Amino acid sequence: MKNKENISPLVPKLMGFLFVVLLASSCIPNEKIVYMQNKGEDVTLNNDSLIALSRVDYRLQPNDILLINFYASQEDEVSKYYPIFARPDNMLRVGNQGNNGGLNDPYLTGYNLDRDGMIEINSLGKVKAAGLTTIELKKKIEDMIKEDVKDIGVSVKLSGIPFTIYGEVNNPGPQLVRQYDLTLLEAIARAGDLTINANRNHVLIMRQYPDGVKIHEVDVTGREFIRSELFFVQPDDLIYVAPLKIREIGTGETGLQTFATIVSVVSGTVLILSVLSNN
Repeated sequence: MKNKENISPLVPKLMGFLFVVLLASSCIPNEKIVYMQNKGEDVTLNNDSLIALSRVDYRLQPNDILLINFYASQEDEVSKYYPIFARPDNMLRVGNQGNNGGLNDPYLTGYNLDRDGMIEINSLGKVKAAGLTTIELKKKIEDMIKEDVKDIGVSVKLSGIPFTIYGEVNNPGPQLVRQYDLTLLEAIARAGDLTINANRNHVLIMRQYPDGVKIHEVDVTGREFIRSELFFVQPDDLIYVAPLKIREIGTGETGLQTFATIVSVVSGTVLILSVLSNN
């Protein structure tokens, strides 16, 4: 009887203590989940304010794939600059036969920058492309060609924006987006959004530069990053999203799961104490 009297009063106190500890450790506040909050007092980041974007022209690097087209009043003046299989007349002929043999794949028909940052163009030879923007490369090629052909135009663009995103995202893996600009928020959306356990305050971006790589940290719960160059994804970016500390506790991703875990722990504790008090 003495054991019962000593243990029984501890049951409600222990239940209450466990409930508070588990509840406090498993709650994820909205501040850690909601995107683009205005955390500071900068009025330029308020709703309906015009936010200036920091656009930085991407400079080409080895392994980039380019789509280059040539234009002139006479088709035969530009056809010599294309590889034989990629010349417009051959592409049209193959396309009409219903079998392009992969000729629409930029990896096969595009201009790849080799390890030295060079591309090879028919009748021009190797051209240094690394370190240039697509606009600068366009002008460089035009200047080289206009020594022989005056009436000619060139278009140069990236074949797309490849990037890889992994960690606490719903659909991790490599992605290829065929558009000129891609924001970090769009990249996250293409990965099926971040999970509830994602650490949105510390999204890591590994970005390639001519002399190596840098790892940048972005807080997507705030608005400040919109004004930085990290707002735009660059080719070959690696984006990693780490989990919150709550992932280590494992009490549940939703309120219902957390409540069920708390009930299970408290019920188990009560059962053990009841058994002890009856002995």
